[in-house]
Amino acid sequence: MLGMFKAMRTTIRHLPMKKITVQYPEERERLPERSRGLFRVVIDPASGDPRCRACTLCESNCPVQVIRVNSISKYELPVPKAARIAEVRLAAQEGVDLAALRAVLDDHHEHGTGLVTMLQNTQEVYGYLPRLALQSVSLETGISLSQIYGVASFYNMFRFSKVGKHVLSVCVGTACHVAGAPLLIDAFASELGIDVGGTTPDGLFTLQTVNCIGACALAPAVRLGEEETFGRLTPDEARKIVRELRREEEA
Repeated sequence: MLGMFKAMRTTIRHLPMKKITVQYPEERERLPERSRGLFRVVIDPASGDPRCRACTLCESNCPVQVIRVNSISKYELPVPKAARIAEVRLAAQEGVDLAALRAVLDDHHEHGTGLVTMLQNTQEVYGYLPRLALQSVSLETGISLSQIYGVASFYNMFRFSKVGKHVLSVCVGTACHVAGAPLLIDAFASELGIDVGGTTPDGLFTLQTVNCIGACALAPAVRLGEEETFGRLTPDEARKIVRELRREEEA
């Protein structure tokens, strides 16, 4: 009973007091940078009015989680034709002689060579990996084109574009880097007028870097093509190599 009377006394004492309400400021989280600028609309072809494309970005980024979006759009939007896109992409590819690929495919059917070996043999035939050749490999082996591209793009030794007649590979491994490989890269780039990974307009030279060519004792080392290796080069000697190759081509 005593406790009940104390509670009633406290309640009666607080009745005449002025009520104080604390108003907290509204806080809204900042929109992530990955989603900024992605909120777009489409134009309804029937009326020309802008309509939501039901991408659900507003729902996923709503700071108070009050937006609910039906992911099925009621507006009929044009759907790209995958076959037409594939046709246009193939038409944009430079023509290649697929007859030269026959030996690579026959070797696969006869000896069961793996995908990496097939890609290496294909690059030896064309100097790079043309899309048409990779599509033929996909059709012959049953391996999806996306998987072939995934394997080819994983290894730095594979190329998807043409290279020059002379490929200059500058080693940038630890030993070569310490011995002056960056200076060789600058010398080749200035002499050829291209950056690393580029090919001269006349199609004679391609400049690239490799992690190792197995010639650490000759650092800094440069490989010309697949066979000839130059060791302990200086920037002046690097420029001399390019000039001598140009003279041979002109002769």
